[in-house]
Amino acid sequence: MTQPSRIRIGIVDDHPIVRNGLRTFLSASPEIQIVFEAGSGDDALAFLTSTSADIILMDLVLPGRLDGIDTIREIRQRYPKTQVIALTSFQESSRMRSTIRAGAIGYLEKTIHPDDLLKALFQVARGHSVLDPDVLRAFIAPPLDDALTSREQEVLWYLGQGLSNKEIAGKLAIKEKTVKVHVSHILSKLDVYDRTQAILKAHHLGILDL
Repeated sequence: MTQPSRIRIGIVDDHPIVRNGLRTFLSASPEIQIVFEAGSGDDALAFLTSTSADIILMDLVLPGRLDGIDTIREIRQRYPKTQVIALTSFQESSRMRSTIRAGAIGYLEKTIHPDDLLKALFQVARGHSVLDPDVLRAFIAPPLDDALTSREQEVLWYLGQGLSNKEIAGKLAIKEKTVKVHVSHILSKLDVYDRTQAILKAHHLGILDL
């Protein structure tokens, strides 16, 4: 019988004690594999050139030229299949929003219970976002400055159903490149980084019923 693959985790934090604690706890799970630890954003990117990770736990305050938010943005641009969860002590709304816009799929406080952190990792591995309730409120609070058009609302609804651009084009009898333009406008108007975040935010704004 084939052994199921483990979730490959990277840990990025400038405090060795934090990294050690996370490694010790997470390594106890047979479903988790720690593939690297880094103390800076540059170190994390260096590891990713030769080591793939499914999820990275990212501190936001890091030494060197890249802080946590910059590092998240770089990772998501270079390695789009790698998801990042911010694990931090900061609760400022602006920092929360900047982190999500940079591409993080989750934002959790370091006070989280270890068992809840493990659950969050499994959720992200299944493709779900994990946001602390305070983060979610900060993220969805601002109203839309520019309302979605009726066509954009149609495209958004199909995004919520999990359809690809090509499939949406077929449903609406329009060109695939036109769908791409609509998706780009939707992301811009919702002030989000990708489709998953667009669906999440639209749902909580009440403009998408899942």
